[in-house]
Amino acid sequence: MPRQARMDVPGQVYHVMSRGIERREIFLDDGDYRDFLARISEGSGKTGARCLAWCLMPNHFHFLILRGERTLSELMHRALTGYAVNFNLKYSRVGHLFQNRYKAILCGLENYLLEAAPYIHLNPLRAGLVPDLEGLAGYKWCGHRSIVTGAADGLLDRRALLVHFGGDERAGMAGYKKKMEEKAAEIGRNDLAGGCGRLGCEGGGAALPAFRAGLEVFPVQCVPEKSGFVECVLRSADAAMNRERESRAEVLAKVENTTGIDRRDILRRTRERGPASARALYCHLSKEMAGCSVVELASELGLTQSAVSKLALKGRVLARELQIVQ
Repeated sequence: MPRQARMDVPGQVYHVMSRGIERREIFLDDGDYRDFLARISEGSGKTGARCLAWCLMPNHFHFLILRGERTLSELMHRALTGYAVNFNLKYSRVGHLFQNRYKAILCGLENYLLEAAPYIHLNPLRAGLVPDLEGLAGYKWCGHRSIVTGAADGLLDRRALLVHFGGDERAGMAGYKKKMEEKAAEIGRNDLAGGCGRLGCEGGGAALPAFRAGLEVFPVQCVPEKSGFVECVLRSADAAMNRERESRAEVLAKVENTTGIDRRDILRRTRERGPASARALYCHLSKEMAGCSVVELASELGLTQSAVSKLALKGRVLARELQIVQ
């Protein structure tokens, strides 16, 4: 079954993130960090995107991207694929570098942006890589350094971010620093990454203004805001990103235990209803939980790629009926 298309709207802001497979490190030295940033910066220039916040951690990254005239997927695919190929060559490794596809959340609310930017920039402090905000200002792989020092980092659009925290640069800086201080203080009381911190967004759900992309102004897509909306979205994104890829053997065992169908019957070609349904479930979960391609599954099961796609579609329905957590 083809992957669900992403919502990709010109002129809107996206919270983009990804993690190394099995939580492994994706940056091993300063050269790796610089290589990745250069690829994102080059891709942003080619696609017309602007970066409003960013942070690179040893095994994951976060970006707040204002989508330009060309697609977000073009920017991220080029950067991630190119970086992964270079990383594998550099360290003589093979296989996937990143865990599943990157996550991209449409920031349809002004309050989401005002919460997401500090959330992204406070990652090194939450992880204990720096002791405080003063230390964070010296962390090279985060947009916060550029904001507080005014020194360009080749990626962050400082002005485009600060306008959301105040009417001019001075007011924007004051608003940004105040928000960062508030959120840094919360880290001492709650583990925001763990999920009990209050990232709340009380009050009305003001929509982000539409940004100009080319000659047209694209309308905003706004989600009705409720108390704690931003908290729930950020926590869900963290949980999804933290979920490790499973092997096909683990998926097969899961299907066997769930359906009661022996794994040998799941893998053999038969039209019997029970094994056929279990095989459909296996195809769907292998794609979603193990990152398997249709080509890989077709080879394993001795089926055509079209047949595997149809089975995965049926398996998706079964997974919902069985309430299987993916």
